[in-house]
Amino acid sequence: MKIVHRYVIREFIEASFFGLVVFSTILLLDQVFQLINLILSKHVSVFLVAKLFLLVLPNIFSLTVPMATLFGILLAFGRLSEDNEITALRGTGSAYGSFTFPILICAAALSFSLIYFNQFLSPNTHKSFRKMYTEILTNTPLIRFEEKTITTIGEYHLYVKRSDTDAGVLRGINIYKFSNEEVGVPWRIAASSGTVAVTPQAVILTLHNGYWQKPNPARPGNLIHMTFRTYIFPIPINDKALPASQSLREMNFNELRQEIATYRTRKMPTNFLENEFWLRFVLALAPLMFAIIAIPLGIITEKGAKSIGFGMSLLILFGFYILLVTAMNIGENGYIRPGIILWLPHIVLLAAGSFLWKKMLRK
Repeated sequence: MKIVHRYVIREFIEASFFGLVVFSTILLLDQVFQLINLILSKHVSVFLVAKLFLLVLPNIFSLTVPMATLFGILLAFGRLSEDNEITALRGTGSAYGSFTFPILICAAALSFSLIYFNQFLSPNTHKSFRKMYTEILTNTPLIRFEEKTITTIGEYHLYVKRSDTDAGVLRGINIYKFSNEEVGVPWRIAASSGTVAVTPQAVILTLHNGYWQKPNPARPGNLIHMTFRTYIFPIPINDKALPASQSLREMNFNELRQEIATYRTRKMPTNFLENEFWLRFVLALAPLMFAIIAIPLGIITEKGAKSIGFGMSLLILFGFYILLVTAMNIGENGYIRPGIILWLPHIVLLAAGSFLWKKMLRK
């Protein structure tokens, strides 16, 4: 039986690794394009971009490991079933549990590993990524300003015709201010060129050869036109201008618990904090829940199971995340405690899995 166990586990690992590569590649595409753009357009060093990429991976794996587990089990048992190897094992008197139990153990081990991973390792790498990216923004502020793109910082909208990263100069700068407190057309600053410096408090633009058009307070329909050769213009930044000092994803298990306790002490709502706290447990236990439904589904679906494993994986994942997002919205709005409602997807998986196991055992 040990030979059978090794054989089934090897099938599961090979299929899961393939699924991990596929799902991780899909989720990483957007990040990869942005990181490559840092190299090609913004001249950030390859070494720094490689470090950023490595720091992104743990946050991706917390999502793709459960996906890969589901895909690997469906593909492995689907192939065994389609090739009549399950029938052969049953013909020798082997019970279903004898060759499915090792996979359940592997899925449980993955789930319990992900609990630590999601609660401690992933927040730390997310924090490191944010810190490094902030340093890149501070040391190379021009990467924040894409050519022919409107960049919004608070009430200010900046449009840059060209960003000369090598020279550290922005060209064709237009700054508009949209404020509810001001009447008339928005005022505008235009400059032929300028440089940028970023501090924790402000984005400081040193502008050259331009003009400032501002509505006349006495006659809002008219503009006051002023020209300048050099003008230093600071734009105060809020928490959206640069990455926040600490987001919920950067808080580890202990920090989240402490934050929840602080909010409760001050009689403040904690729904959004509890959502993040319990979400990590739900995602961590997903491999085990997926195994419960995928094992009987892969065995029952005999014909074509090997070829439709990916399709079934997508359908199950789609349903799971629809339920999860719905549960998160319910929890955050305070209708049901997040610690209860966020387990809805797992309850559905357990119910469906129990039905499929009974159907499989009756075969």
